Amino acid sequence: MARPTKAFLTSIADELREVMPVTQACTLVGIGRSSFYRDTRHYQHYTPATNPIPQKMRHQPAALTEEEKQVIEQALLDDWAQDLSVLQCYWRCFDSQIVSCSQRTFYRVATALSLVGDRRKRRRGNAGHTSQAPRVLASAVGDAWSWDVTELKGPGRERYKCFVAMDVFSRFPVAWRVEHTETGALAFEMFSQAFTRYGPPMVLHSDNGGPMRSREMTRLISEYAGTTASFSRPRVSDDNPFSESLFKTLKYALHCPDQFTGIDHARAWVDGFLGDYARHHRHSGIGYYTPHDVFHGHAGSVRDARQEFLDRSYLAHPQRYRQRPHAPRLPGSTGINHRPRPTPNLSQTG
Repeated sequence: MARPTKAFLTSIADELREVMPVTQACTLVGIGRSSFYRDTRHYQHYTPATNPIPQKMRHQPAALTEEEKQVIEQALLDDWAQDLSVLQCYWRCFDSQIVSCSQRTFYRVATALSLVGDRRKRRRGNAGHTSQAPRVLASAVGDAWSWDVTELKGPGRERYKCFVAMDVFSRFPVAWRVEHTETGALAFEMFSQAFTRYGPPMVLHSDNGGPMRSREMTRLISEYAGTTASFSRPRVSDDNPFSESLFKTLKYALHCPDQFTGIDHARAWVDGFLGDYARHHRHSGIGYYTPHDVFHGHAGSVRDARQEFLDRSYLAHPQRYRQRPHAPRLPGSTGINHRPRPTPNLSQTG
């Protein structure tokens, strides 16, 4: 049996529209409503395109840039957003002036990233994110770097993103910057300069934020054969303790402003603080030596000077000491979850 022609189907739909809506009539006979109107109204100006471009491939001048999409992705992946719906996340980002797109556009980006639906399921097992505790060992300078991004308050609702990377063994800040947003491109630029200046570490550890897992950072790590990326488990702050501790030291500094007057003020203050921290802060985790001395190999001479001073003090006033004093030892191996945890005894018989 010959298949009905389009003209025949159009004529049937034209008759049916006397007793039912056009859309229903077109659906019933199997033709599109636009095709029906085009054929019945005889659009003379219409010329079908010979090689039509699919909608997804067409240039959209009003579309978001890749950088703007990364900002949305980072916001959705941040720890503070894990218990929020996409709608709640959008309005908090909008009120913080992080995004300026529409709610629908924000949701469309989230859908493309598979970050919609029941977000509680991702708390029990984030797709693409490790559920195993990372193990990072640093026995010398350059074995491992840790980095993270924290927020600094500006005037009004303005917020700045402070990137900081540090050498785990020495606690020496190897790179930092303060920006309006946190993106993979900014992190790529920061680490490209740091790798050139100090050489790449064996392990680069971070949490699961958008910039950390961005295409730019993945590409940068792949360019250095001796460097591997390590990531914290979602919502486990103990998996990135060195960066968290440094941010606490920074924000609890007595001279840290509660609010910066502008981004230039924030940049200048962070530059001054981290420079002073590296050269003058006696860190308890590295024997009260400065990060600068440990990173650049000067801690040994500092320890010798301390021991010489203690020896003189002991010889001058031995009654002040219960035993001969010794200068703090040079820092040893450290890391993240690097010590094996004891296996609990579950025996009921002891």
